[in-house]
Amino acid sequence: MNPRINYTLVGAFVVVLILAGLGIASWMTHESRSTDRLPYVTYFYDSVSGLNERAQVKYRGVPIGYVDKISLVNDPNERVELRLMLDANAPIRSDTFSTLQHQGVTGLLFVELQSSNSRGTRLVTSRDNPAEIPSRASRLVQFTDSLDELSDKLGSLLQSFNRVSDQLEMMTNPEMREQILGLMQASQQLATTAEQRLQEVNPKTYEKLATTLEELTYELTLRARQLPDQLDSLEKGLSRQLETLQLQLQHLSEDTSTSARQLAPTLQQAERLLEQLRLESGSWLRGNQIQPRGPGE
Repeated sequence: MNPRINYTLVGAFVVVLILAGLGIASWMTHESRSTDRLPYVTYFYDSVSGLNERAQVKYRGVPIGYVDKISLVNDPNERVELRLMLDANAPIRSDTFSTLQHQGVTGLLFVELQSSNSRGTRLVTSRDNPAEIPSRASRLVQFTDSLDELSDKLGSLLQSFNRVSDQLEMMTNPEMREQILGLMQASQQLATTAEQRLQEVNPKTYEKLATTLEELTYELTLRARQLPDQLDSLEKGLSRQLETLQLQLQHLSEDTSTSARQLAPTLQQAERLLEQLRLESGSWLRGNQIQPRGPGE
């Protein structure tokens, strides 16, 4: 090696080249819009696995900023807070909402911003009080929820299928087959017996019975139609008899009162006569007997 080479100068030159390369790379990757970005916050209730800080934020597919910070909010809902740094001229309105979307097949996530057609007012934000952008569940989350529901339904279907297979296995048991065969034979015998009984029955008997029932129904109908007239006549007859009975009772009451008034003097005379008879009967019984003398006589 040449002894005149100064290794210190060579090392310094290499260090300068490295620093220059790093400076050029930093200058080339430096975003001139970083000083013109404003902070916003959005909250998600779902998992943000696959989303990293410095992940892109797009508005209808156009990059407008990045995720500055990811943190967990200490509240009962356990929300995930995302602090976004967006371009100052980005059209962030009151109807803008955020969703999580997949970026290719890598599994990484980015924040997608969209607005409805209502054209709401522009959100006012600042570094001290960042504006909140509402969030919605992404299509992936909805699809995952649908898959979970579908898996639950498939699990229930598999359980039902297993129960059916168990029942079929029980039915294929030799003892069960014999019981089913016996039941089928008994049903066949019952059907044959019923058919024979029906063949033995005389149709004329049923025809006579039907005719008799028809005549009885007709007679009952006539009686039912005549029944109101008969009840009316009976009611009128009872009314007349009640009126006659009332008149007789009234006359009887009047005769009884008259007889009582006429019998009152007679009863008084009879009482006086009886009193007189009692008095005279005592004298008749004693006759003309001589009374004994008293002690002073």
